[in-house]
Amino acid sequence: MSESLDRHPLLSELTAGDRRMLEEYLAPREVEAGSTLFRATDEAEELLFVSDGVVSIRSEGQPIGELGQGEVIGALCLVSAGLRMCDAVAAAPSSLLCLSRESYARLRLDQPALALQLEEAILRSFASLVRSVLVDARSSSVAIS
Repeated sequence: MSESLDRHPLLSELTAGDRRMLEEYLAPREVEAGSTLFRATDEAEELLFVSDGVVSIRSEGQPIGELGQGEVIGALCLVSAGLRMCDAVAAAPSSLLCLSRESYARLRLDQPALALQLEEAILRSFASLVRSVLVDARSSSVAIS
């Protein structure tokens, strides 16, 4: 499993030892093509690391993106409870590593420094995404003017 975690940019700042420690809190999941991982309005209860395969993200039945090896789905659910905003369906046979909210709570008790590093990585990733959306929005409004 360690090699799989090495391919996730979200975990790039963790040491190899930290990633091995994190493995103890992850549950592997194999899914077949066409399997629904979650639906919009489901309670967001786990972060999913895509180790292999492709996951299609859909909104109101329409594809809006695909996530593959090394990408993460639902990271914010660990730091903010809420409902899923879209559907996720395996577009190909896929291998996932799941960190449930319950396992993350145990991680915070057992390994608080590691949990904080993970939370900071999640928040940095989210901030980067927001910045890129803002830059794109500014570029679009300039192009329209």
